[in-house]
Amino acid sequence: MGNSKNLDSKVIIYDDVCPLCKAYTSGFVRAGWLRPENRIGFAEAPAELLGRIDIDRARHEIPLFDRATGETIYGKEALFFILGEAIPVFKPLFRMGLFRAFIFGLYQIITYNRRVIANSRPPANGFDCAPDFNAFYRWLYIGIMGLFTGLLFASAVPKFDWLLCILSVLTTIAVTKGCFIQTFSARTDHFGHLATVLFIIGLLNFGLQSFHIPLAVPTITLQGAWLFYRRLINL
Repeated sequence: MGNSKNLDSKVIIYDDVCPLCKAYTSGFVRAGWLRPENRIGFAEAPAELLGRIDIDRARHEIPLFDRATGETIYGKEALFFILGEAIPVFKPLFRMGLFRAFIFGLYQIITYNRRVIANSRPPANGFDCAPDFNAFYRWLYIGIMGLFTGLLFASAVPKFDWLLCILSVLTTIAVTKGCFIQTFSARTDHFGHLATVLFIIGLLNFGLQSFHIPLAVPTITLQGAWLFYRRLINL
């Protein structure tokens, strides 16, 4: 493993207001797979570089631009290329149709919901690479988060049966508020944030249920409610 010469001329351009994008692209640099100067945020990318890529596609699929050839690959293909060059043993896996289909679906869910997942805001300056609103992938994300959250709460309920009562009240208030939002996209964003916060609450409470920490569960639940409120005032 390590840096490949085939990656020396590659430049990845990432959503620099998205913590998820920052994390995995910086991971490529820390692992030595990409040069630090070959990781550039959209907000700071020079106009000359942005002019060499398909901007609309790049908002939805992270671009990997080759300074030597001028070619650009996008999305999962860009990630497969980096990982394949850095860890060649994975290349046969990346050619498997079923695996590629699964990663494509997962990538689409994350990319269209990344601003809701991370609650990130547009950059103060420079190009904003926010994805288009996609109702299908937003509601698919909400459904998946709802399923996993339900499983987490179901595991915690035997020990924290009163937790479900508190969350039921708070969730009912949030859902009622969301139903009165006029525009469909804003209403869907509201439920996307709600699904994210409920999942975080469920995950933390699930992880802490064996530690018997006094007041940990109500504290996490109330902090989750505050987190959701903070997200709403920024919508």
